[in-house]
Amino acid sequence: MEYEEKLIEGNFPCQQVGAETKRERDTGTAPPTHRLHVWWARRPLTPSRAAILGSILPASTDTEMFLKELGIRKYQLHLNGTTVDIPKAFIEENGSSLKWSRELERIFTNDNKIRGQLSEALDSLFSVNPEFRHVEAIEKLQERAQCIDISEIDKLQTFKAIEVAADPAWFNEVLNIFSASGIRLPNLYGYDRAYTNCAIKYYPNYTVLDPTAGGGSIPFEAMRLGCKVIANDLNPVATGIEYASLKYPVVLKADLISELKSYSEKMIMRVSEKMKEFFQVMREDSIHDLSYLYCREVTCPHCGERAPLLNSFALSKKKDGWMVLPKIEGLPGHKTVRWIPVRLQNGKGPHGENPEEGTVKNGVGRCIHCGQAIESEEIKRQARGESEYGTWADKLYCVVAVRIQPKKDKQGNIMRYASGAHKGEIRTEKVTFFREPTADDFAALKRAEQALKDNWSHWEDMDLIPTEKIPEGHKTVELLKVGVTHWCDMFTPRQLVGHVTAMETLHDMMPEIWNHEGTEKGNAIIHYLQYMIDKCIDYNSRQTRWITQRGSVSGTFSRHDFSLKWTFGELIYTGPNSGLAWGMNQVIDAYAGICKLLKGSQAKPATILHGSAANMAVQDRSVDIICVDPPYYNNVQYAELSDYFYVWEKRTFRAIYPEVFNRRLTNKRDEAVANPVRDGSAANANMAYEQRMSEIFAECRRVLKDNGILTMMFTHKTQAAWETLTRALIENGWIISSSFPVDSEFAAALNQKDLAAAASSIFLACRKRIMTEREPAVWNGFGGTGVRQEIRQAVAKSLQQFSVLHLNAVDEMVASYGSALKVLSENWPVIDGDDEVTPIQAMREASAVVAQYQMTHITNGQLTVNDLHSEAGITLTLLGIYGTEYFPYDDALSLSRSLNIRLETRSGGYSNEEAMIGINDERSGRRQSGDDEEGYYAPLVKKGSKLRLVLPEERNRRRLENPQQEWDIMQGMICKYREGDAPVARAYMQKYAAGKEAILLAMLKVWAENCGKEALRKEAQRMIFDLK
Repeated sequence: MEYEEKLIEGNFPCQQVGAETKRERDTGTAPPTHRLHVWWARRPLTPSRAAILGSILPASTDTEMFLKELGIRKYQLHLNGTTVDIPKAFIEENGSSLKWSRELERIFTNDNKIRGQLSEALDSLFSVNPEFRHVEAIEKLQERAQCIDISEIDKLQTFKAIEVAADPAWFNEVLNIFSASGIRLPNLYGYDRAYTNCAIKYYPNYTVLDPTAGGGSIPFEAMRLGCKVIANDLNPVATGIEYASLKYPVVLKADLISELKSYSEKMIMRVSEKMKEFFQVMREDSIHDLSYLYCREVTCPHCGERAPLLNSFALSKKKDGWMVLPKIEGLPGHKTVRWIPVRLQNGKGPHGENPEEGTVKNGVGRCIHCGQAIESEEIKRQARGESEYGTWADKLYCVVAVRIQPKKDKQGNIMRYASGAHKGEIRTEKVTFFREPTADDFAALKRAEQALKDNWSHWEDMDLIPTEKIPEGHKTVELLKVGVTHWCDMFTPRQLVGHVTAMETLHDMMPEIWNHEGTEKGNAIIHYLQYMIDKCIDYNSRQTRWITQRGSVSGTFSRHDFSLKWTFGELIYTGPNSGLAWGMNQVIDAYAGICKLLKGSQAKPATILHGSAANMAVQDRSVDIICVDPPYYNNVQYAELSDYFYVWEKRTFRAIYPEVFNRRLTNKRDEAVANPVRDGSAANANMAYEQRMSEIFAECRRVLKDNGILTMMFTHKTQAAWETLTRALIENGWIISSSFPVDSEFAAALNQKDLAAAASSIFLACRKRIMTEREPAVWNGFGGTGVRQEIRQAVAKSLQQFSVLHLNAVDEMVASYGSALKVLSENWPVIDGDDEVTPIQAMREASAVVAQYQMTHITNGQLTVNDLHSEAGITLTLLGIYGTEYFPYDDALSLSRSLNIRLETRSGGYSNEEAMIGINDERSGRRQSGDDEEGYYAPLVKKGSKLRLVLPEERNRRRLENPQQEWDIMQGMICKYREGDAPVARAYMQKYAAGKEAILLAMLKVWAENCGKEALRKEAQRMIFDLK
């Protein structure tokens, strides 16, 4: 089919887009669209706009113009061969033609101050490593550090400020260099985050569809570009978010804020009055409680005492922070534990106690009375009420409070206001502290428990309590294992009383709101009031955590699951520090922020559809651009997680959106995810996901114009996910026309923590393929031809192109899949003899090319895969790609197959006579069969469906005394170095690797650069120096 090539299919500036995306993710403040309500795996705004804009603009578009349209732009003055960044607000107030003024002089003075700071930072950097002087990015920074002589400026001239494209990729590279050396830099971006800038040009003639819109980032940015927007999602919670971010702010604008604030304050006041008897909030005029901390408590099966389970005694992780210490009281059989908050001294308790200690680790408890272990299964039995020993309970163990006290100077003197209306008065400050619960606190809990019992029937008759059963699912099984069988079980009695009281109050107010504000505005106000309650529901459950680093309660979904929380926090539902008041501020601030982003744009309300993306109410060939961030295989079980909010929201929203909130629970049957519980097995889940994605891509083909483009973002790193997705894509008539990696994932996300995770999304641009019969292409042709060779060439070329992006090794591997699959889709169908070539074969070819490239790259050309024994070669390659973190078993399997090396699980010792790599199972004690010594024979260890490299100290001593290949020798050298320094390590190397010293030292260098731990890195560097 004929079409105009778009920028996303040509010279797309993925490095700059990725750098700005990283900035958006890592600044600590999410865009207002993301703060409005919880949604999982939300796409940042910058790559969303980039994907849409790159799909609109032709390939001939000037890159600088594209970046400016994306919002990556700033104002500069060019002066005597140098440039000065001018704040956007100054230009908006004074225009771009400027006369010398006091304000302009202040800008130059501040700029010179920054240049001085840069000069000092550069001196510090060069003292660490003088070689940095020759790095291109640092050379540019040196120019930026040259101060301007303000006295020599012609003050009578007119200064012309011009708008230019900024260079976040350069500054990101500079930041990484300085951060690695522990040196701080001033902000040199020169502009606010790109998403805060409005569009320069609008595109009202383009219709953009997101068939799985989720949290709405893609349609929101399409609206801001002036496009006609269609947003669809199967999940009702997502549809609600889309109404709140894609409709009401466009129609009602910021005018809604005053009414919203008025009604929310009424709701808060009424709820606070009803809830005050259940809290002891204000103990004195100067002390207020903020939140309450709970732990789990079980009966010890060994001594019969009640055993509290805390995974950490820490309360505040600062040198002068806080921890709790246990104080055991009472007679045997009736002992109780009090938890006394104490201040830390240099990070330790008053007598050297470790705040990181606790009474439960890896699911196994430790009785604080007798010291015996309480097995995980016994804890779960007590949680479900199935144990002969007792049941578990939630135990209030600490209260977080704030004290208002006089502020003192460094000499300890009380400070007073020196001027103004408060002159002479004592200055005060708020100080957070921790206290032991009192009898009044426990009495308040008892009153809440009694109130729940007394009101249960009434509230149940009003259908205010979410008594729906929790269905067994891939993620919800975590709840069922600990006896949480109904959605109302997610909360303590007092938490539940608070949430239900808030819901009852809102429902009482709804007729009043409609009567005064009308249907549309009334619906909007009620919607946002429900979101304020949702904030409390999110931050006030048994699934929250107390974050010791920040001193605050986390939301229920800090991870994409329902994993057990050993300790949790509770917000207050009354008084000046009410959780509901906080929820009001959060929602109104997010709404105001959304309105600000839309202000001045030509945005029109999106068309919001609710239903399967495989059957949308959209006309044939009516859409210009489909931009989609599809469900990622098994990455997030959206429907299972969103039931948590749905059971509350439906009780309000069914009066507003009766066709959306009309089910008992969310639709899991039609959801496009791989869910092994729903589908009976992992294999069935894979087939179900592929089937649903096939239906979605077929529907997308129906509604897209013949010259239209489908742009897809995909982040999942496993080949299984790529295989399933791309097969569904290719078999339903699509060609991949381009692929680019864009840095888009939040590095600190708990769902990626401690995993070798992909940090980049891959942008895939796709076009309709002409659906006519064609002769299959050949996988292996004569004379080095065929699709296989095309793939190898394409991947090798892409690796060179991506080298400037400084991708991590996982992203490099994933990006190569896009290049390989592009070739496969262009030649589809492809046969190898009588067999059809699958996407997984194409990705294995890509993996082989990347493995060879990685080996050359990580050893600076000193080694190739063929220089080492097969087991050592693939192990070193895995180290270069994944480091020492866990990675999917399937990734190693695919890589091993691409190199014709078997991946085998062995129970004990084995010889390396064949092309294979061994795996040992991780188990308690790590003893191998028939062996008196602990340790792993194999270089890889398996835990569930994940693998990791075994550290030297974890290897079996017999294996290292009889090493089978170079990897064993290298790890044996490290162990010998620890035993007797360089002489012992050198003797070991001479015994087992005489003549291969250069290879071993090259491997040791790779270990130093990729082992991930500072102590291991320094040790390896010392070894290299000592053994040369």
